[in-house]
Order: sequence, then structure tokens, then C-alpha cells
Amino acid sequence: MILRPFLSNQPLSLVLLIPIIAGFHLLNHFFPYHATLSFIDLGLWGKATHVDAWWISIPTALMIALNAFQITQLFNKHEFLERYNYGPSLFYVVLMSFSHSFYQLDGLLFVHVFLLQAIRILFNTRPNEDHRKEAFNAFFFIGLAATFLTPAAGLMVFFWFAFWALKSFVFREWIMMLLGFAFPVFNALMYWWFSGHQIGLNVLRHHTIIKNETLVYYATSAAVLILFVLSIIGVQVRLQKSSIRFKKLNRSLVWILIGTSLLGISDLIIYQQVEWFNTIFIPLSFFFTFAFIHKFWKIVATWFFYATLLLAVVKFFLTSFPFL
Repeated sequence: MILRPFLSNQPLSLVLLIPIIAGFHLLNHFFPYHATLSFIDLGLWGKATHVDAWWISIPTALMIALNAFQITQLFNKHEFLERYNYGPSLFYVVLMSFSHSFYQLDGLLFVHVFLLQAIRILFNTRPNEDHRKEAFNAFFFIGLAATFLTPAAGLMVFFWFAFWALKSFVFREWIMMLLGFAFPVFNALMYWWFSGHQIGLNVLRHHTIIKNETLVYYATSAAVLILFVLSIIGVQVRLQKSSIRFKKLNRSLVWILIGTSLLGISDLIIYQQVEWFNTIFIPLSFFFTFAFIHKFWKIVATWFFYATLLLAVVKFFLTSFPFL
């Protein structure tokens, strides 16, 4: 069973991520579901063209794996559970397999990298300590994320709340957040301007439109929603025997979950696509692990996880075999 080693205290289970990621890429190569685009949209940094789909899949798979490893490292380092658990990495990979960013490098995948760095710094903050440096660095990464996907700038507000969920408001830290965010955004806007573009509302325009299969979208949403509800039950169980630190980290993640959810909703409303929803997979990868700590609900969560995994594989055959 794929799930069992990841939910146990076996670090070697992370090695299994390599064939899982490679398997999804091979399926998409032989049974194309996520079309390979002729360019890579990098937001304010312009577009990059590429020729070989196999070449671009290598750095893409590597970034997915590194993101998955870092999510698990953050989960275990900050003791979300009493013992080590490697489930978050598997959940991230399976959830991301529904996204175009899993198969082709794009600006949105860079957003994932920078959001994870911001969360890493965020989780290191402690009450009653001076964190001006951390505030600057965390929001520097949020600013970098906004340069690759300009609407991601809105996440800054929710990271403010996530930061203050861990410690009290300090005006000097707030100023450092603004400076950290503004530095990469200002430089990217200057690059955009010198590249011959105008600076206005056009910087918010998104040029990559990804079409999604309606059946897969609704089926995946239902499974993810049920797993999230089961996660809430698990979190409540964990809160009964948790430290104040865990409660603060949990509130911080909730704010990030709200922000990434609204980012996805804006993509759905404005562009009628769901690609930006994949940013929600970062906090969900943390939360989904809690769906498996309750003895009874663990069985239900396991069934829905494998249903999600099965759907992630079956979707590749939908175009070849319409009767599926």
C-alpha cells in the first residue's frame, strides 16, 4: 500500500516519491491530458520558449520533489504531530498531479517555491523576540511570488495575519514587511517597463489559459473537500493535547489556506480556470495528515485518498477512452 509507509516513521518512504512523480510524467507523455505549451509564462519576467518537452519535465519534476520534501521537513521540524510523519509529501504530489504546473515548469510553480520559503521563515518566528530580519525575508519571498504571478500579491495580506497569529503586532516589523515585499516587485516592474511594456492594470493580466476536464474537476473537488472535513476532525483531536505553539501554527496555516483559496476563486471567476487553486495544495498537505490520526475516520480518509489517487491516474485515459 502506497499510503502506509508515508504515515509511519520511515524516512526512506520519501524515496518512493521519485517513481510516483516519474510515473505521472510518463503517463502524461503517452496519454497526454495536460498539453505542453510552447512557452513558459514567468509573469513580469516575460515568457520563455522551449523546444523539448522531455527537457522541461526534468526541472519541473525536481522542483515538485523538492517542494514535497520541504513540506514534510517543515511538518516534522515544527512537531505538528508527536512523531515524524511523511504523509504531507505524498499528499502534495498527488494533489499537484491534477495541475498543469506538475508537468510543465511555469511561473505558478515558482510561486510554490517562494511561498514555501516564506512559510519556512514564518514558522521560525517566536513571541517576544525581534523578528525584523525574518519579516523582511519572508515578505521578500512573497514579493518574488508576486513577480511571477502578479495577483499573488494579494497573499501579502493573509501572510500578515499569519505572521501576527504567531506573535503580537510590532510596527517596525510591519515596515520591514512592506520593504521586503516592495523590493522585488519594484525591480520586476522596472524590468517589465524597460522591456517595452506599460505599467498599469495590464500587469495583472494572465496570459496562460489552461482548460480543465469538468468531470475530473468536480470529482476531485468532492474528494478533496471530504478529506479536508476529515482533517478538521483530526485537528480537533490534536488540539485537545497540543501545545500553545501548535495552536498558533494551526491558526497561521488557516490564514494561508484562506488566502490561497481566494486566489483560486479569483482565477475561477476571472479566467474560468482552476490552476491558481493549486496554491491551496501547500496548506492542505499539512492538514490532510490529520485526517489519518483518528482510528475510525482514518479508514474513511484512506478510501477517499485512494479514490483521489485513482482519479489522478484514470484522467489520463479519458481522452483515449471516452466511455470512461
